Order: sequence, then C-alpha cells, then structure tokens
Amino acid sequence: MSHAGDTGALGSAPAGARIIKQPMDLGARDEAERALPSPAREESSSTLSADCPMRLSTLAAAVVLAAAAASPGRLAAQPDTARLRQALDQTIGRDFRIVRHELSSGLRERSGTFWLVHVRPRRSGGYQLRYRYKYVDGVRPENPLYTHVQHESYITVGVRGCLRRQRRNTVCLGDTLILPFVVNNFSGHTFTLAYSGPVTEPAEPPAEDRAPGSVPNPAGAYLEYLGSSAEVMPHRALGSTTVYSASFRALAPGRFNLSLRAPTAGAPAAPGAGGGSVPVIVVARGQPVTVLLSVESVTGVDERRGFSSHSGNQYLTTPLMLQPGDRISLEFLTRTVRGRDDTERLAVEPVITRLPFALDRRDRFNAWIADHLPGR
Repeated sequence: MSHAGDTGALGSAPAGARIIKQPMDLGARDEAERALPSPAREESSSTLSADCPMRLSTLAAAVVLAAAAASPGRLAAQPDTARLRQALDQTIGRDFRIVRHELSSGLRERSGTFWLVHVRPRRSGGYQLRYRYKYVDGVRPENPLYTHVQHESYITVGVRGCLRRQRRNTVCLGDTLILPFVVNNFSGHTFTLAYSGPVTEPAEPPAEDRAPGSVPNPAGAYLEYLGSSAEVMPHRALGSTTVYSASFRALAPGRFNLSLRAPTAGAPAAPGAGGGSVPVIVVARGQPVTVLLSVESVTGVDERRGFSSHSGNQYLTTPLMLQPGDRISLEFLTRTVRGRDDTERLAVEPVITRLPFALDRRDRFNAWIADHLPGR
C-alpha cells in the first residue's frame, strides 16, 4: 500500500538521529527576483552571517541540490541559532511568530544539519519564503560549483478551521508550521518573505449519499470506504500495468493505522498482510495541529560563470492528517501484464484492516513531527 505523505510506536529517537534542543523561545538583504501575482505584494528581509565550521565528506553536486545541500560530517561547532533566529524574526515577525527552534542532524532520510523553526501565522494569506547561503564545496573547495544556494517555498495560510489538504504547504490560523533550514557549515544566511495578499478558500467537498457497501471496513467509524478504482498504463511493447486504489472519506476524530491488501482466493484476511500500514489521524475541524513544510524549490547559482541548476526538496512524513470530509486515495494492488494485451478488467476490492496507531520515527522525516502529533 502506498500514499503521498503529509505529516514502531512513538518513543525515543532512533540511534544515529539526534535532535539538539535549544531553549524555548516564545516570542535576506535580497530583492525578490520575480514578483508574486498580487498588487498587494509586501517584502521584508534581513541578512546574517553565521560561520559554523564542519568537516565535510565527498559530496557530488547533483546530490547537493537534490538533498538541499545536505553534507554528511561531524559538527565542529554548533551554528549560532540565536543570531539566526534574530535575523529570521526580523524578516517574518510581522506575519509569523516563532514559538520554538532546535537543531536536528543524523536522519536516515537526509544527512546534514537542519535548523527547525516552529512558527504560528498571525494572519491568513499567501506567502513566498526564500533563504540563501554561501555554498561550501567539499569536493572542489578552491573552485566551487556554486557561489550560493537558494531555497524557495510557497505557504498558504487559511482561516481557522480551513481545509488543509486542498493545497500543499497549507496551514490554518492557530496551526504550527515547522520550517526546515539547511545550516551545515554554510554561512551568510539571508531570509526574505513576500506577502501576496488574501487567498480564496477552496469550496467544501459535496456531500454524498451512499448505500452501505459490501466490503467489511473495521475503520468505518472514522473512515467511510467509497470504493475502488483502476488506472491502466499501457506498455509500448504490448501489455500494461494496472494500479488499483481505494478511496475513503474521513468521518470522525481518531488515531489508528490502516492496512489494505488485495484479496487472496481461499485465504483468510491476515491483519496487516501485504504492504504494511499507514498511520491515520483524523482531527476535529478547527483543531490546531503541527505540520511540516513539505515542498520547496532549490537553486544552485554560480554568479561568476552565470550558471544555475534547479531541483526541489520534499520533506515528507507518513501520517495522514485528516479532517471530517477530507478524501484520500490509497493504492493497494499493482498488476502487470507483459507482451500481450490485457483482456481482463478485474473489479478488485481491498481487504481493509484497522490496527493500533504506530509511527516509525526512522521513516522519512517522521522524527521531526513525532512529538507534536495530536492525540498523544
């Protein structure tokens, strides 16, 4: 079973992953290169130079961009997060309140050191967040591939109780958003925030009157099963691959793991068999949650030679965070036929199993949000 991530059991951090706590805090001189599509555009910026030496191992340039310039190595000195926080607060303080910040390093998913900043929005609207830093090339320090690297993300803040799953990087007023910043041994961090004005709230999904289905659904008190669908992808040399997915609609708050598998003729439904399970959290409409910024673009720039390279980062987590009314689709079967046309169009329904809630902190970026999930 697979799904597009949003945000073992909850517990201590795994070996090799360490989060360096900083004291609780309650509280980029860089003109934007392209204007946001709004007449009410506003910008604020702040510049900071924070040197933080670190021993680097060999790192290919392509990996630098694909992995947000994360470079494995051992910290020689902790970055000056107090100065970073001051510069960031000068940039975003009018629109976001910094409530917490910490350093994280040693994730299995991504090496390097990140500065995680928890912020709460002060007003709704659309935002463009950009930060950049001087690039240090561990392979060619005398002739670095880039002079600097820039990260850019778009954030949508909806009204309290908004529909979070309608867009990426969407939070509601009252929510907490975790912003990951690459620090490593890079210096000269600058921050820029542009406000593009109010956003239009997406329409409520239409209500559906459905007859009770014949597929047993142990999670039916929290998720309504809406049916299965099949997507056929033809092969050039005959044959095809068919992906089967199951659709659900969130009904009521709850925490559990959902397991889906294809039925096996003559075999009983084994809990969790075939593809593992996905953590699901349904929260009441309007309940504040903590989410991780999930998507950003990354640009490596060499100002000396006029060269740039573009890629992107996805900070994905496995829990599905839902509100009543949200719809999700989860794959549960892939069927491939090669060398001939597939004349069978099977109608396949999943075997649904509800399991106790469990989260593997080592998977993807789960360690960053595990301690902040609702209902713990």
